[in-house]
Amino acid sequence: MGEEMLTVREVAAEYGRNPETIRRWVWAGKLPAKKLGNQLFINKKDLLKLKEGKRGKSEKSPDFLKRAQALQEKIRARTKTDFDPSLLIEKSRTRSFSGEDLY
Repeated sequence: MGEEMLTVREVAAEYGRNPETIRRWVWAGKLPAKKLGNQLFINKKDLLKLKEGKRGKSEKSPDFLKRAQALQEKIRARTKTDFDPSLLIEKSRTRSFSGEDLY
């Protein structure tokens, strides 16, 4: 085989995942594997590609706070109202469920 191939258990141990998670990735097509008998073998190069792809995605996406602030500004512009979502959430959680106006 020339390439470094790992078993599902080896991949799981190396990356701190459950072997079943690794199998799901294989069956979902996220991670290429070769089957020999009833055992799956994963090329280390394919594993590194998967890991780099996930890292690249998270670096490209803006963080949660920036997205939330952008959404808040968008809602303010559409509704022409000034509101604080955190106050609305707190208000909805402290009210009883007796039919008071939550919205």
